[in-house]
Amino acid sequence: MSKQQGAAAAGAPLIELKHCTMEFPGVKALDNVDFTLMPGECHALVGENGAGKSTLSKCITGENHMTSGELYVKGEPIKIPAYSIRESQRRGIAIVHQEFTLMNDLTGVENIFIGRYEKKLCFVDWKKLDRRAEELMEFLQCDVNLHVPVKHLRTAERQIIQLAKAILDNPQIVIFDELTAVLQEKDIQNIYRIIDILKAQGMGIIYISHRLDEIFDCCDSYTVLCDGRYIHSGAVRDIDKPQLIRMIIGRELANTYPPVNEQLGDVILETRGLTAPKAFRDVNIHVRAGEVVGLAGLLGAGKTELVHALYGNHRITGGKILYRGQEVRIRSPKKAISYGMGLVPDERRTLGLVMTYDIKDNTTLPSLNRYRKLGVFLDHEAAAKAAYDVNEKLKLKYYSLWQNVRKLSGGNQQKIVISKWMLRDADIFLLDEPTRGIDIGAKYEIYALIHQLAQQGKAVILVSPEMDELIGLCNRIYILYEGQVMDEVEGSRKTQEVIINSLLGVKA
Repeated sequence: MSKQQGAAAAGAPLIELKHCTMEFPGVKALDNVDFTLMPGECHALVGENGAGKSTLSKCITGENHMTSGELYVKGEPIKIPAYSIRESQRRGIAIVHQEFTLMNDLTGVENIFIGRYEKKLCFVDWKKLDRRAEELMEFLQCDVNLHVPVKHLRTAERQIIQLAKAILDNPQIVIFDELTAVLQEKDIQNIYRIIDILKAQGMGIIYISHRLDEIFDCCDSYTVLCDGRYIHSGAVRDIDKPQLIRMIIGRELANTYPPVNEQLGDVILETRGLTAPKAFRDVNIHVRAGEVVGLAGLLGAGKTELVHALYGNHRITGGKILYRGQEVRIRSPKKAISYGMGLVPDERRTLGLVMTYDIKDNTTLPSLNRYRKLGVFLDHEAAAKAAYDVNEKLKLKYYSLWQNVRKLSGGNQQKIVISKWMLRDADIFLLDEPTRGIDIGAKYEIYALIHQLAQQGKAVILVSPEMDELIGLCNRIYILYEGQVMDEVEGSRKTQEVIINSLLGVKA
């Protein structure tokens, strides 16, 4: 038995961080943080966006080098300057990210073993790789087709492939970084089951999530970070949700949802019999000025496709779109923007932002024509001031407008996606899961912003997988079932029971 295995077997920490400090130019991301992970433990790492959770995990995996502090892996001190991702993998540390790192045109087997193909003579031994892949799926107790390009698989199935890839070399420490942010409830339950399997093998799990209910469902212990500082650690069984929220945001969180705006104007956007093959059919919805309308539905019900069709980004074959009572043809996002629409997509990194641009350029991108001198030259000073003003209103955490958006937390990236349409002064906001991957404090800020938009007379269409969110924020909710509007609920019918029945195809 090796020294590391002996330490783990004796119940010594798998990971121990002491006085971890991490500084970037202009910001201290971590400030004297302590963290400990034990064998067979699922340890939640929680905090608001920008609290330092991902930075801490990157220090553990070797992607970041701590400015100061000590790191021990299975009892052995790590020499930080020489520590790398490859070294952390050799020591049994793996990470599964929320964002997919798979190659879409390769099969599941090819993705799992990429860079680690076993050869027989001069050829890849596919039979051996297939057997090993089947063993991984059997261990995870999952049935995924590994012989088709992963772009044809469900989101949950692709996450299973990422997880299989991570545990290929039998790691002892696995970091789940917002793994469930894009999953449906039944798929999240499957992740819990897999975590139990990994824990039974003596592995330690670091679980990063903004969904606080998950912390109580699957985690044994927790560590709270705030603005890069250590706040508290303990056993999950010893606290409740309000206590955890208080530690995360430093205050009580009352009145989670602001009051629904009741001062409604004329219908701004309407569809009649809108149809798109294999997505939705005969959809009739409308939204008024000052109104928040929700779209609910299970995976594959057509919610996202409907929103993209309104935005000119999904082909329709039948029906009408009416803008302020007049039929319009919206065949491109450019045309939708001309009618005052702004889209906050569910995939902010790939669809909502230009990841090579800075904060200023991402914020002003849809509005550049408003900041030109003599109609030709860009007034950089005016554009920068406008970007600064709107992002300050959203309480964006950043150190420079010229900071690349890739360096921001997920919640702050989402704020920029919203701020660019506020700067554009859009009349219709299409929000597709705007609080995905956002912490509880930032969620309330988004809720307050949606209320503010409604009070200003904006029309908001909101897609969300969370029923509480839809019920708390929306005047009315359309429930889609297999591409059709199953029900429309408001007032006293706006309840979880009615919505659940409609989601399952049973109209109450």
